Amino acid sequence: MQALIFDERGNPLEVLRPAQTTAPPCGPGEVRIRVAASVIQPADELFVTGAYTTVQPTYPQVAGFEGVGVVTDVGPGVGDVRPGRRVAFRSPGAWAQVAVAPRARVYPVPIDLSDRIPDEVACQLPLNPLTAWGLLDGVVHRPGMRVLLTAGRSVVASILAELATRQGLSVERLIREADGYRLIDHTGATIALGPTVEHALTRVEPYHLVFDPVGGPDTTVLIARTVPGGYLVSYGVLDDRPFEVTASTILYKSLHWQGFAISTWLDRVSATTLDAATATCWSVLAERGDLLPIAGRYPLAEFRAALSHARESAGQGKVVLAMP
Repeated sequence: MQALIFDERGNPLEVLRPAQTTAPPCGPGEVRIRVAASVIQPADELFVTGAYTTVQPTYPQVAGFEGVGVVTDVGPGVGDVRPGRRVAFRSPGAWAQVAVAPRARVYPVPIDLSDRIPDEVACQLPLNPLTAWGLLDGVVHRPGMRVLLTAGRSVVASILAELATRQGLSVERLIREADGYRLIDHTGATIALGPTVEHALTRVEPYHLVFDPVGGPDTTVLIARTVPGGYLVSYGVLDDRPFEVTASTILYKSLHWQGFAISTWLDRVSATTLDAATATCWSVLAERGDLLPIAGRYPLAEFRAALSHARESAGQGKVVLAMP
Protein backbone atom coordinates (compact mmCIF):
# COMPACT_ATOMS: atom_id res chain seq x y z
CA MET A 1 0.00 0.00 0.00
CA GLN A 2 1.01 3.65 -0.39
CA ALA A 3 1.57 5.62 2.81
CA LEU A 4 3.29 8.66 4.28
CA ILE A 5 5.97 7.47 6.71
CA PHE A 6 8.51 9.08 9.01
CA ASP A 7 11.56 7.50 10.67
CA GLU A 8 12.45 10.32 13.05
CA ARG A 9 10.95 13.34 14.71
CA GLY A 10 11.08 16.61 12.84
CA ASN A 11 9.41 19.06 10.49
CA PRO A 12 6.78 17.08 8.52
CA LEU A 13 7.86 18.79 5.31
CA GLU A 14 11.33 17.35 5.85
CA VAL A 15 10.87 13.96 7.51
CA LEU A 16 7.71 12.62 5.88
CA ARG A 17 8.28 10.41 2.85
CA PRO A 18 5.98 8.44 0.55
CA ALA A 19 6.58 4.71 0.68
CA GLN A 20 5.21 1.37 -0.43
CA THR A 21 4.64 -0.76 2.64
CA THR A 22 2.69 -3.77 3.81
CA ALA A 23 -0.89 -3.21 4.93
CA PRO A 24 -1.19 -3.48 8.74
CA PRO A 25 -2.64 -6.70 10.18
CA CYS A 26 -6.07 -6.68 11.77
CA GLY A 27 -5.91 -8.00 15.32
CA PRO A 28 -8.53 -8.76 17.99
CA GLY A 29 -10.97 -5.92 18.49
CA GLU A 30 -9.64 -4.05 15.45
CA VAL A 31 -11.08 -2.91 12.14
CA ARG A 32 -9.16 -2.64 8.87
CA ILE A 33 -10.23 0.19 6.59
CA ARG A 34 -9.59 1.11 2.95
CA VAL A 35 -9.05 4.82 3.48
CA ALA A 36 -10.71 7.31 1.15
CA ALA A 37 -9.72 10.61 2.75
CA SER A 38 -7.89 11.96 5.79
CA VAL A 39 -7.97 15.44 7.29
CA ILE A 40 -4.84 17.35 8.31
CA GLN A 41 -5.13 18.52 11.92
CA PRO A 42 -2.66 20.38 14.19
CA ALA A 43 -2.22 17.15 16.16
CA ASP A 44 -0.83 15.45 13.05
CA GLU A 45 2.08 17.85 12.90
CA LEU A 46 2.64 17.56 16.65
CA PHE A 47 2.76 13.77 16.27
CA VAL A 48 5.50 13.99 13.64
CA THR A 49 7.53 16.56 15.57
CA GLY A 50 7.27 14.52 18.77
CA ALA A 51 5.33 17.18 20.68
CA TYR A 52 2.13 15.15 20.90
CA THR A 53 2.32 13.59 24.34
CA THR A 54 -0.76 11.36 24.19
CA VAL A 55 0.65 8.95 21.59
CA GLN A 56 4.30 8.38 20.67
CA PRO A 57 5.41 7.12 17.23
CA THR A 58 6.86 3.66 16.62
CA TYR A 59 9.28 3.82 13.71
CA PRO A 60 8.80 3.50 10.85
CA GLN A 61 5.53 5.26 11.61
CA VAL A 62 2.67 6.02 9.25
CA ALA A 63 1.47 9.57 9.90
CA GLY A 64 -2.06 10.87 10.36
CA PHE A 65 -4.83 10.28 12.89
CA GLU A 66 -8.26 10.79 11.31
CA GLY A 67 -9.88 9.37 8.22
CA VAL A 68 -12.89 7.91 6.51
CA GLY A 69 -13.17 4.83 4.36
CA VAL A 70 -14.75 1.42 3.91
CA VAL A 71 -14.23 -1.55 6.21
CA THR A 72 -12.40 -4.42 4.50
CA ASP A 73 -11.86 -6.75 7.46
CA VAL A 74 -12.56 -7.07 11.17
CA GLY A 75 -10.65 -8.91 13.86
CA PRO A 76 -11.96 -11.37 16.44
CA GLY A 77 -14.39 -9.81 18.86
CA VAL A 78 -15.79 -7.26 16.40
CA GLY A 79 -19.31 -8.35 15.58
CA ASP A 80 -21.22 -5.13 15.03
CA VAL A 81 -19.28 -3.71 12.06
CA ARG A 82 -19.02 -5.66 8.82
CA PRO A 83 -16.90 -5.34 5.68
CA GLY A 84 -18.39 -2.88 3.24
CA ARG A 85 -19.53 -0.42 5.90
CA ARG A 86 -18.44 3.20 5.51
CA VAL A 87 -16.82 4.49 8.70
CA ALA A 88 -14.86 7.38 10.15
CA PHE A 89 -12.00 6.55 12.49
CA ARG A 90 -9.25 8.01 14.68
CA SER A 91 -6.03 6.06 15.11
CA PRO A 92 -2.35 6.57 14.23
CA GLY A 93 -1.62 5.60 10.63
CA ALA A 94 -4.45 7.33 8.78
CA TRP A 95 -2.31 8.78 5.96
CA ALA A 96 -2.25 5.55 4.02
CA GLN A 97 -4.38 3.53 1.63
CA VAL A 98 -5.14 1.06 4.42
CA ALA A 99 -5.39 1.72 8.17
CA VAL A 100 -6.29 -0.28 11.26
CA ALA A 101 -8.18 1.19 14.20
CA PRO A 102 -9.58 -0.21 17.45
CA ARG A 103 -13.33 -0.73 17.26
CA ALA A 104 -13.81 1.85 20.03
CA ARG A 105 -12.37 4.53 17.71
CA VAL A 106 -14.41 3.55 14.64
CA TYR A 107 -17.64 5.44 13.92
CA PRO A 108 -20.00 3.94 11.32
CA VAL A 109 -21.64 6.52 9.09
CA PRO A 110 -25.43 6.10 9.35
CA ILE A 111 -26.61 4.45 6.16
CA ASP A 112 -29.56 6.82 5.77
CA LEU A 113 -27.27 9.87 6.03
CA SER A 114 -24.24 8.59 4.13
CA ASP A 115 -25.11 10.25 0.80
CA ARG A 116 -25.41 13.63 2.54
CA ILE A 117 -22.01 13.56 4.23
CA PRO A 118 -19.04 13.74 1.80
CA ASP A 119 -15.67 12.23 2.67
CA GLU A 120 -14.16 15.65 3.35
CA VAL A 121 -16.70 16.21 6.14
CA ALA A 122 -17.04 12.64 7.42
CA CYS A 123 -13.31 12.26 8.08
CA GLN A 124 -13.50 15.13 10.58
CA LEU A 125 -16.10 13.61 12.91
CA PRO A 126 -13.75 11.86 15.38
CA LEU A 127 -12.11 15.04 16.67
CA ASN A 128 -13.85 18.40 16.48
CA PRO A 129 -17.54 17.38 16.39
CA LEU A 130 -17.13 14.84 19.19
CA THR A 131 -15.08 17.37 21.16
CA ALA A 132 -17.90 19.90 20.88
CA TRP A 133 -20.47 17.35 22.03
CA GLY A 134 -18.26 16.18 24.90
CA LEU A 135 -17.64 19.73 26.10
CA LEU A 136 -21.35 20.40 26.45
CA ASP A 137 -21.94 16.98 27.97
CA GLY A 138 -19.44 17.73 30.75
CA VAL A 139 -21.29 20.70 32.25
CA VAL A 140 -24.66 21.21 33.90
CA HIS A 141 -26.78 23.32 31.59
CA ARG A 142 -30.37 24.27 30.90
CA PRO A 143 -32.20 26.48 28.39
CA GLY A 144 -31.62 30.20 28.78
CA MET A 145 -28.11 29.95 30.17
CA ARG A 146 -25.54 32.31 28.69
CA VAL A 147 -22.56 30.69 26.93
CA LEU A 148 -19.27 32.26 25.84
CA LEU A 149 -17.04 30.58 23.26
CA THR A 150 -13.55 31.99 22.82
CA ALA A 151 -11.60 31.39 19.58
CA GLY A 152 -15.02 31.85 18.10
CA ARG A 153 -14.08 31.14 14.49
CA SER A 154 -12.81 27.63 15.25
CA VAL A 155 -14.60 24.52 14.03
CA VAL A 156 -15.19 23.36 17.60
CA ALA A 157 -16.77 26.71 18.47
CA SER A 158 -18.99 26.60 15.38
CA ILE A 159 -20.28 23.11 16.16
CA LEU A 160 -20.59 23.81 19.88
CA ALA A 161 -22.60 26.94 19.10
CA GLU A 162 -24.94 24.87 16.91
CA LEU A 163 -25.40 22.17 19.56
CA ALA A 164 -25.92 24.68 22.37
CA THR A 165 -28.36 26.80 20.39
CA ARG A 166 -30.41 23.70 19.56
CA GLN A 167 -30.69 23.07 23.30
CA GLY A 168 -31.97 26.57 24.00
CA LEU A 169 -28.79 28.15 25.34
CA SER A 170 -27.85 31.74 24.49
CA VAL A 171 -24.47 31.64 22.72
CA GLU A 172 -21.95 34.43 22.15
CA ARG A 173 -18.57 34.04 20.47
CA LEU A 174 -15.40 36.03 21.03
CA ILE A 175 -13.35 36.51 17.87
CA ARG A 176 -9.83 37.87 17.66
CA GLU A 177 -9.19 40.48 14.96
CA ALA A 178 -6.16 42.46 13.87
CA ASP A 179 -7.08 45.44 16.04
CA GLY A 180 -8.60 43.61 19.00
CA TYR A 181 -11.63 41.47 19.76
CA ARG A 182 -15.20 41.27 18.51
CA LEU A 183 -18.06 39.68 20.45
CA ILE A 184 -20.87 38.32 18.26
CA ASP A 185 -24.20 36.59 18.88
CA HIS A 186 -25.53 33.43 17.22
CA THR A 187 -26.58 35.37 14.11
CA GLY A 188 -23.13 36.92 13.65
CA ALA A 189 -24.25 40.37 14.77
CA THR A 190 -21.69 42.40 16.72
CA ILE A 191 -22.40 42.87 20.41
CA ALA A 192 -19.18 44.55 21.53
CA LEU A 193 -15.72 45.54 20.33
CA GLY A 194 -12.55 46.11 22.31
CA PRO A 195 -8.76 46.25 22.02
CA THR A 196 -8.46 43.50 24.66
CA VAL A 197 -10.54 40.58 25.91
CA GLU A 198 -11.30 42.54 29.07
CA HIS A 199 -12.57 45.57 27.15
CA ALA A 200 -14.72 43.45 24.85
CA LEU A 201 -16.43 41.68 27.76
CA THR A 202 -16.69 44.53 30.28
CA ARG A 203 -20.20 45.72 29.44
CA VAL A 204 -21.92 42.38 28.78
CA GLU A 205 -23.76 40.20 31.26
CA PRO A 206 -21.66 37.43 32.84
CA TYR A 207 -21.83 33.88 31.53
CA HIS A 208 -22.97 30.60 33.03
CA LEU A 209 -20.69 28.56 30.77
CA VAL A 210 -17.35 29.58 29.26
CA PHE A 211 -15.47 27.29 26.86
CA ASP A 212 -11.89 28.37 26.22
CA PRO A 213 -9.16 26.76 24.05
CA VAL A 214 -6.79 29.70 24.44
CA GLY A 215 -5.58 29.91 28.04
CA GLY A 216 -2.93 32.41 29.12
CA PRO A 217 -3.36 35.51 31.29
CA ASP A 218 -6.80 36.32 29.83
CA THR A 219 -8.10 33.32 31.76
CA THR A 220 -8.42 35.62 34.77
CA VAL A 221 -10.75 37.85 32.73
CA LEU A 222 -12.90 34.84 31.83
CA ILE A 223 -13.08 33.85 35.50
CA ALA A 224 -14.24 37.35 36.37
CA ARG A 225 -16.94 37.22 33.68
CA THR A 226 -18.35 33.88 34.88
CA VAL A 227 -21.36 33.86 37.21
CA PRO A 228 -21.00 32.38 40.72
CA GLY A 229 -21.35 28.62 40.41
CA GLY A 230 -20.64 28.77 36.68
CA TYR A 231 -18.32 26.66 34.56
CA LEU A 232 -15.03 27.54 32.88
CA VAL A 233 -13.85 24.69 30.65
CA SER A 234 -10.28 24.86 29.33
CA TYR A 235 -9.76 22.63 26.30
CA GLY A 236 -6.68 24.07 24.62
CA VAL A 237 -3.46 25.97 25.21
CA LEU A 238 -3.02 28.33 22.29
CA ASP A 239 -1.46 30.62 24.92
CA ASP A 240 0.30 28.59 27.60
CA ARG A 241 1.85 31.51 29.48
CA PRO A 242 1.56 31.31 33.27
CA PHE A 243 -0.68 33.63 35.26
CA GLU A 244 -1.66 34.13 38.88
CA VAL A 245 -5.03 33.34 40.40
CA THR A 246 -5.86 33.10 44.08
CA ALA A 247 -7.64 30.14 45.62
CA SER A 248 -10.17 32.54 47.13
CA THR A 249 -11.20 33.68 43.64
CA ILE A 250 -12.25 30.14 42.78
CA LEU A 251 -13.64 29.36 46.24
CA TYR A 252 -15.88 32.39 46.74
CA LYS A 253 -17.37 32.11 43.25
CA SER A 254 -17.91 28.33 43.65
CA LEU A 255 -16.39 28.19 40.18
CA HIS A 256 -16.26 24.90 38.32
CA TRP A 257 -12.96 25.21 36.44
CA GLN A 258 -12.12 22.03 34.59
CA GLY A 259 -10.02 20.76 31.73
CA PHE A 260 -11.21 18.69 28.78
CA ALA A 261 -9.24 16.34 26.54
CA ILE A 262 -11.08 14.32 23.91
CA SER A 263 -8.87 11.26 24.44
CA THR A 264 -9.66 11.16 28.18
CA TRP A 265 -13.35 11.71 27.57
CA LEU A 266 -13.50 8.89 25.04
CA ASP A 267 -11.73 6.55 27.45
CA ARG A 268 -14.26 7.24 30.19
CA VAL A 269 -17.55 7.77 28.36
CA SER A 270 -20.13 5.00 28.35
CA ALA A 271 -21.08 3.23 25.13
CA THR A 272 -24.62 4.59 25.44
CA THR A 273 -23.40 8.18 25.73
CA LEU A 274 -20.96 7.76 22.85
CA ASP A 275 -23.72 6.35 20.67
CA ALA A 276 -25.85 9.40 21.46
CA ALA A 277 -22.91 11.71 20.71
CA THR A 278 -22.11 10.16 17.33
CA ALA A 279 -25.78 10.02 16.33
CA THR A 280 -26.22 13.73 17.09
CA CYS A 281 -22.96 14.72 15.40
CA TRP A 282 -23.71 12.73 12.24
CA SER A 283 -27.12 14.40 12.08
CA VAL A 284 -25.61 17.86 12.47
CA LEU A 285 -22.99 17.16 9.78
CA ALA A 286 -25.67 15.94 7.38
CA GLU A 287 -27.62 19.17 7.88
CA ARG A 288 -24.76 21.63 8.39
CA GLY A 289 -21.69 20.39 6.58
CA ASP A 290 -20.78 24.05 6.16
CA LEU A 291 -19.72 24.06 9.81
CA LEU A 292 -16.65 22.09 8.70
CA PRO A 293 -15.35 24.16 5.76
CA ILE A 294 -12.78 22.66 3.40
CA ALA A 295 -9.84 24.83 2.39
CA GLY A 296 -8.32 22.33 -0.04
CA ARG A 297 -8.16 18.73 -1.21
CA TYR A 298 -4.92 17.14 -2.40
CA PRO A 299 -3.90 13.69 -3.59
CA LEU A 300 -1.56 11.85 -1.22
CA ALA A 301 1.39 12.38 -3.56
CA GLU A 302 1.05 16.16 -3.13
CA PHE A 303 1.32 16.01 0.66
CA ARG A 304 3.93 18.78 0.91
CA ALA A 305 1.64 21.24 -0.85
CA ALA A 306 -1.22 20.03 1.34
CA LEU A 307 0.76 20.53 4.54
CA SER A 308 1.84 24.02 3.50
CA HIS A 309 -1.74 24.92 2.62
CA ALA A 310 -2.94 23.59 5.99
CA ARG A 311 -0.52 25.87 7.81
CA GLU A 312 -1.59 28.88 5.77
CA SER A 313 -5.33 28.26 6.06
CA ALA A 314 -5.59 27.95 9.84
CA GLY A 315 -9.03 29.20 10.85
CA GLN A 316 -10.30 29.18 7.24
CA GLY A 317 -11.03 25.48 6.84
CA LYS A 318 -9.37 22.10 6.79
CA VAL A 319 -7.14 20.54 4.14
CA VAL A 320 -7.89 16.94 3.19
CA LEU A 321 -5.65 14.25 1.72
CA ALA A 322 -7.36 11.96 -0.81
CA MET A 323 -5.98 8.43 -1.01
CA PRO A 324 -5.16 6.87 -4.39
